[in-house]
Amino acid sequence: MKPDELSPRQGKVLRYLCCKYEGTEPIVTAEKTINHIAWSDLPHTPMQARTTLTRLTRLGLAERSGDGYRATKAGLELMKQADAAKLWRTPPPPAVTNTFRNRSKES
Repeated sequence: MKPDELSPRQGKVLRYLCCKYEGTEPIVTAEKTINHIAWSDLPHTPMQARTTLTRLTRLGLAERSGDGYRATKAGLELMKQADAAKLWRTPPPPAVTNTFRNRSKES
């Protein structure tokens, strides 16, 4: 599998799983991947998070571990390829992140 075959949401959740792989908390629950920022590619609801993790599990990039998920060796290898290609690191355009709600109306 190639990194560009994953959706941005799957890629970013896989990146989160990989960054937690050797840390103090290797098991990630679906709720920890939720992000409430409107323009974020990460899951916004528990259902989206569980669906994304289930798809990564079916692809062999993540595995169930106790109450959560962890990245597999294949997932770690795919993330190395994605890092080399600089995938899933580009921030959204300023037009999305910089809303001008507080700017006074010009007449």
